[in-house]
Amino acid sequence: MQNLKELQNIARGFKLLYVEDNEALRKNAAKLLKKIFEHVDLAEDGEVGLALFKKNHHSIVITDIKMPKMDGMTLIKHIKRIRPETKTIVMSAYDDKKLLLQGIELGVFSFLQKPVSVVDLSNILHRAILEINHENHTKIFYTHLKSVFDHQSSMVVMLNDTKMLLANDMFLEFFNYECRDESRRPFDEISKQFLEHDGFLFNTADRDVLETVKLNETKLYHVKLKNPKGDIRHFILKYQDIPEKENYGVLSFDDVTELNLLKLFDAKQSSSDDDLKDSKAMFNLLEVIQRNSAKVELHNYYNGLSITNNGVIIDVDDGTLTLKTTYMQQKAIQMEQRLLIVSSALPHTIECKEIQRINFEKQTVELKSLRFIKTSPVTRSTIRVVPSGKQTVSFFVGENKFQGDIEIEDISLDAVKLKLNALPAGLDSNSDIVLDIVLELDKKPLIINTKASMYRKSESRHSFSVVFIFKDLKKNKLVKYITKRQMELIREIKGMQNG
Repeated sequence: MQNLKELQNIARGFKLLYVEDNEALRKNAAKLLKKIFEHVDLAEDGEVGLALFKKNHHSIVITDIKMPKMDGMTLIKHIKRIRPETKTIVMSAYDDKKLLLQGIELGVFSFLQKPVSVVDLSNILHRAILEINHENHTKIFYTHLKSVFDHQSSMVVMLNDTKMLLANDMFLEFFNYECRDESRRPFDEISKQFLEHDGFLFNTADRDVLETVKLNETKLYHVKLKNPKGDIRHFILKYQDIPEKENYGVLSFDDVTELNLLKLFDAKQSSSDDDLKDSKAMFNLLEVIQRNSAKVELHNYYNGLSITNNGVIIDVDDGTLTLKTTYMQQKAIQMEQRLLIVSSALPHTIECKEIQRINFEKQTVELKSLRFIKTSPVTRSTIRVVPSGKQTVSFFVGENKFQGDIEIEDISLDAVKLKLNALPAGLDSNSDIVLDIVLELDKKPLIINTKASMYRKSESRHSFSVVFIFKDLKKNKLVKYITKRQMELIREIKGMQNG
């Protein structure tokens, strides 16, 4: 039997109706029920009981079956039409399967065999109250959830496969739908409104918008939409599966039109240095990525070897970006004092050369002086490594040997990057040179003699960096060297991670 005080506590605010044509049973039951519930109504038949129910809308109704004027099952039918969530408990002296099936069909909460014991009644009331409380809490939760859904600053759509099931008020308003039923249509009708733009997602002959986002859950996409009124808006689009609901998902459209980011994606405009230096637009975009809880890719190079891990944006404030990432990436940032940030939501790679603070305990990195860069080492197609051990290098421009200081910055199967203290006369993009490089492989000299052409050059305060592309190089020994050097670097990185 449930503790009486416990029942009294959880039954506060509940109303109970007890319908029984036997006056003696009705009076005896009332003594117990009034100890539990603050409000108890008694009725001698179904008609009186229904009148009381219409007046007070009780949470729990206990009724006999065989009664004059209106029987218990008829009473329950009326009650369920008026208030379906009411818990109905049926008492009967008969063990009738037909009656049981009828009760199940009407949604009767429980059955009690007469004569009813106090223990059985108390236990069933306890169960009924707990279930009512659970249903009320669930109703509150979903009412709040619907309110949040409808009042999102983003447009939100629930999908089943390719069909839109539910859309919030922002979506209905943008597409000028008068009711939710209008939004229940195939998604491809909406995706036809995705406009073409550099770096944006839209339907093409070999790419479907919905298939693309479903295959890349939580990835952010830029889309440009036009509504029936002709309004054009810039959105960040994200798709998420609904857990444990196969083929169900949610699309969210975050309106970022007011941030004026479109020029960053315009190939003609963003080629200018002014657009690449647009710090405000870049930080606005980083805030959008943070708001969508999307990850970014962080890239560093340890002696040429790529170290890449995901990062999460923790804070964007006053020109400072705070990221959370792995210990290994933190170490790589610390060593290189530089970081590259890549995301599908960014029009270009972001470079940072000012590391403010690295907190290994919190796994955070604070960065300043961020800028977009046109080209990025992230797009490398070949592995580059910084040589170790003894190395010598010389080269000829025409018949003239370069007499200055030379250092190998990195080398790949296709090219070498050299650091020079000066530029030789006559060296330009059309120049062909002859390179002589000696590296150390298994404590023996590895000699590379090849023709090469200049690919690009850059200037720092005290030196020049020049990339030369190899011509007709036999790569067998160089493959072995780069592979071995790569394994050495991996072992060093693992040592730092473990240490």
